[in-house]
Amino acid sequence: MGHIRIGRLPATRRWRELIGLISEAGEVSRVAEATTHAWGLAFNKVRNDPGFREAVYLLTQVGAAGKSKDPAKQLDAAGLDVGHAGSAVEVAVALSQAMERRIQGAHERSDFGELAQRALISAVTERLQEEIGPRLIQPGPQELRSAVKECGKAKGFSELSKAFFARLTNECLNYFLSKTLPAQVGERRRFANTEQLAEFEKAMRTHCSEAAEIVGDYSADWLSKNYYESGGNIGRDEAEKFGWYGLEKIRQELEERAREDVKN
Repeated sequence: MGHIRIGRLPATRRWRELIGLISEAGEVSRVAEATTHAWGLAFNKVRNDPGFREAVYLLTQVGAAGKSKDPAKQLDAAGLDVGHAGSAVEVAVALSQAMERRIQGAHERSDFGELAQRALISAVTERLQEEIGPRLIQPGPQELRSAVKECGKAKGFSELSKAFFARLTNECLNYFLSKTLPAQVGERRRFANTEQLAEFEKAMRTHCSEAAEIVGDYSADWLSKNYYESGGNIGRDEAEKFGWYGLEKIRQELEERAREDVKN
């Protein structure tokens, strides 16, 4: 993975409002909503980023592979060489290599593309490892095949999609929050110590995971519908629309949660 480059804090009204919310110990959901506004101008850039587009495409291919009779063949057709893979780590390496080829081919590497890559690899790896489970004997291709098959089921793809979008949302929020949070640690500041900051970051991860439930709810139906309509070959256009819709739904969910907190 490349280094995530953090620039200087923008002197915009929304950033000042965000800093104010953190300084005043605002609710996590209100900070998340304010941060979402702060990166709102970058939203269209994110949704059209080659890295993000490739990440959501590969995410849908994992789901499609789970529905197919031959998961390895389906993944190979999507550019993932996993024919002899026997572990989630090997799948993660194949995903990373596929992402890198696409990004290099587009000659457009970005921070958000790297965030999407990290979110994809994390979501898929964790999901496969969960399905394989702890074993005394090293799992092989058959165990991995069974784990991928689970990702094609309604619950499996729902959880996989939720994990991806939750991780991506949290990473995007932290991309901006990391510009200001360190300055809020210390005596008479928002966080008295790094332990309090860690608690805030934990709460933010939980908040993003809860917001991503809305994506998990529709993902399973989306996969089933598009898999059968496409004859098992979900294309990039449909996959990208799935990704764009997911981002927009989460942004709306964050804003709605913030409004509810204000009312309460």
